[in-house]
Amino acid sequence: MLTAAGVEGPALVLYLLLAVVAAAIPASAAAILLVAYPAGALVFATDGTWWPGVLALVVLLHLVHVLCAYAALVPLRSRVHPEALRAPAKRFVLVQLPVLALAGLVTLLPAGRTDAPVEVIGLACALGLAAGAVLLLRRGR
Repeated sequence: MLTAAGVEGPALVLYLLLAVVAAAIPASAAAILLVAYPAGALVFATDGTWWPGVLALVVLLHLVHVLCAYAALVPLRSRVHPEALRAPAKRFVLVQLPVLALAGLVTLLPAGRTDAPVEVIGLACALGLAAGAVLLLRRGR
């Protein structure tokens, strides 16, 4: 999919190296980079027309990240019961639904520059959310 979108050369080699490192050392940060790299490469290599491809990569590579995390924890010759995967599957879906909903909202935004008052209001809202999160985290202590 990356080559079809126009990503080529050193960018593909770097991605293949990340995939090898993520498979060899599943507990490393390479799994996170494996998730973020293709979506970022598609956004920068194309003119924004590959949104379905980027969203598919985000979902599939998030799944790779989750599986790498379990591969790092589960011993090589152990047996995994399907019931043990129910909670992680729910968590996976609960993470992906808001991400895809936010991506859907982003695609509805008009292209081009946003007016300054709208940007200031958005920044104030983001600051308010961050401050509220900090206050909620402090209250839990």
